[in-house]
Amino acid sequence: MAFIEPFLLWGTLAVVVPIAIHFWHQKQGKPLPWAATQWLLEKQQQQSRGLRLDNLLLMLVRCLLVLLLAILLAQPILNWSAKKPDITQIHLVQPSVAVADNFRFELEEALKKGERVVWATSTLDPLQPGLKLPQSPVPFGPLNLQTAINQVDSPHSELHLYLTNTQALADVPVITVPTRFRLHSIKDSTSRPQAYLAVKNDRKLFLNRAGRLISSPALDPGLKFQSEPAHTGPIHAVVDYKNAQQRQTVKASLAALTDVYGLDIRVDEKRAPNQSYDWILTDQLPKNPSPKPLYVVSETVQHLPADNVITTDERLTPQTSGRVETGQLPEWLGELLIRHYGLTSPPQPLSQQELNALFVASTKPHTEQQAGLQNTLFLLLIVMIGVERWMALTKNA
Repeated sequence: MAFIEPFLLWGTLAVVVPIAIHFWHQKQGKPLPWAATQWLLEKQQQQSRGLRLDNLLLMLVRCLLVLLLAILLAQPILNWSAKKPDITQIHLVQPSVAVADNFRFELEEALKKGERVVWATSTLDPLQPGLKLPQSPVPFGPLNLQTAINQVDSPHSELHLYLTNTQALADVPVITVPTRFRLHSIKDSTSRPQAYLAVKNDRKLFLNRAGRLISSPALDPGLKFQSEPAHTGPIHAVVDYKNAQQRQTVKASLAALTDVYGLDIRVDEKRAPNQSYDWILTDQLPKNPSPKPLYVVSETVQHLPADNVITTDERLTPQTSGRVETGQLPEWLGELLIRHYGLTSPPQPLSQQELNALFVASTKPHTEQQAGLQNTLFLLLIVMIGVERWMALTKNA
């Protein structure tokens, strides 16, 4: 017999409570001298010792009640079986051509054996011998994966999971899997090329392997980059603020970015006619934002759904902004710019230790394993309470 909450078995120590109460009621009062005692027989003078049978049975019933309640709260499970059940194999596959091709032999062998092989989708589409993906594109992420695992989980099965090892799996704390579980993973070798900027003096601005932004005459040969830069030439920016101090603060931050990373930022304080801007820093929310430039709008709490419109409720001055006061404004503006141009590090796969820690075997048994025993113990507890109350009222104990 196993228990889901074994630490609650410490509650069985409470069995000493009814025993102590029983002996307390059996305690005799202090004898008092009485003149007529000499006329009583010596046998009648002796105090009654021992316990009466009725009271002893009542104590045992109360002890059993405490033990039964502690066992019931610990949620016991009976795994007794004359014959061990057959374990069925279930194969859950990420809807990916790379995953299907990499494990083609294993999946085709499972299909030949008649084992269940399904895609990790909400509908659990079965795999056909050609291993073709589902007709309609389906989203795949840790939440979708957890939903699929919960759907195929059964008490007498072993789950085989096939997926790509990516950092996106760690978007959730854990992924719960059955006790019988085997993971088959591949690393994503088809990472998309990185973007970079062509800046002043024929230099390239990109993220290195450590994820740091650097400016170098040549790109890192160990990384894969796009064939063309995301932006070439000067970055035309307009700093359009009503507050003069805010305008000067932002201009100083842009000058710092120019000095550190070699960006060629051409700053206008007023919008020039017939000039297209790459970066618009203002305190006025645009009514119809263009999809190309990056907007940074201060002093507003309203947010637009456009990805290229960044808003903050701060006025960018040393007196009103924590970023400006701590000197973090240039860094924040630089992060917005490189994110706008897609200068992001390629996703790294999880280490084997991180991957193993992500998938946690569920210790909770299936309902059918404990429902019968729980119901029996609960019914027995109700009967024992009735017996205890009847004996206590009958004996006035």
